[in-house]
Amino acid sequence: MKTIEEMKKILEASLPAKRYKHSVAVYETALDLAKAHHISEELTQKIAVSALLHDCGREVGSKESAAKAKELQIDVDAIEISQPILIHAKIGVYNGRHKYGVEDEEILQGILYHTTGAEKMTVLDKIVYLADMLEPGRDFPGIEKLRSLARENLDKAMLKAYANTIDYLLNKGQLIHLHCIAGYNELIMAKKK
Repeated sequence: MKTIEEMKKILEASLPAKRYKHSVAVYETALDLAKAHHISEELTQKIAVSALLHDCGREVGSKESAAKAKELQIDVDAIEISQPILIHAKIGVYNGRHKYGVEDEEILQGILYHTTGAEKMTVLDKIVYLADMLEPGRDFPGIEKLRSLARENLDKAMLKAYANTIDYLLNKGQLIHLHCIAGYNELIMAKKK
């Protein structure tokens, strides 16, 4: 696996400047969340890599992503084909493995789930997902409250983040990926117990 500095150089050369800046902001936000939750140094290093590379699949534009996934023999579902922006997560896993030398499945899973979420998300997955949503360049109603919540309780923050995402997608008349619904339902069921 390449070093963080090597990854940053490759990423900067591969992504538009705005997307690279976002990737570094997500990396820094993830490190801040890891510190707030007293995450071990070993796991924090994995979180750092996953957060930095979370959008490495965005080097392929959304319009080309379905064709690129087919070329790379990456399975995509009907919702991803209908909303190709989602495919970048799977291309990101491929790039993480083949371009950045990441073999750790936990790191790759963080990249995979950063857009849709999922059931049984790990602490790493949750931190990467939340860091992507809450980095300083993001702005939406209630973001400061969600930033604060993310520093206090990852599951409560994930529940609120899912609710925000689902509400946004409903208002835009877009499809909601089944992983998002499953992740939301899992947390609601856990809350009711």
